Amino acid sequence: MSFETMTFILGALLLGAGLFGGGLEIKELKLPTIGGGARYTCAALGAAFLVLALSMDLRWIGPAQAQEKHEAAATSVQTFDAPMLDGMRLDVCVVWAARCGEEAASAWCQTQGFSRATVYTTENVGSQGVVTRLVGSRQVCAGTFCSGFARVTCVK
Repeated sequence: MSFETMTFILGALLLGAGLFGGGLEIKELKLPTIGGGARYTCAALGAAFLVLALSMDLRWIGPAQAQEKHEAAATSVQTFDAPMLDGMRLDVCVVWAARCGEEAASAWCQTQGFSRATVYTTENVGSQGVVTRLVGSRQVCAGTFCSGFARVTCVK
């Protein structure tokens, strides 16, 4: 269990004790009834621990890492299994036997509204009787040697 999670749980328990005044019993956990001053203290400490837990992931890293985390969260990433083009599996090449791999994957990602491909895996699908379509020339490959993308990860 992470430190942030433990801090959040402690904050929630303290806040609950402050708001409800104790007297709570759940299985083996029993919170005794507490007086007014202790309730305010528990509520304040609970709220402080909750705020600490929620802000902790950016508190312990520097500004450069915080900016990277923010940019990574803002970046849209999507992985497509067995990507298709016009109802056929996407071929690994842009044009016949040329510009294969990353360029073909990125060209397809662009047709889906993304900027480029970051990860892609290929497989021979022709030996399984699957036809592929090339993203650039739109030609169809129906031979046993045809390869398609098994998975493509695109980013905005």
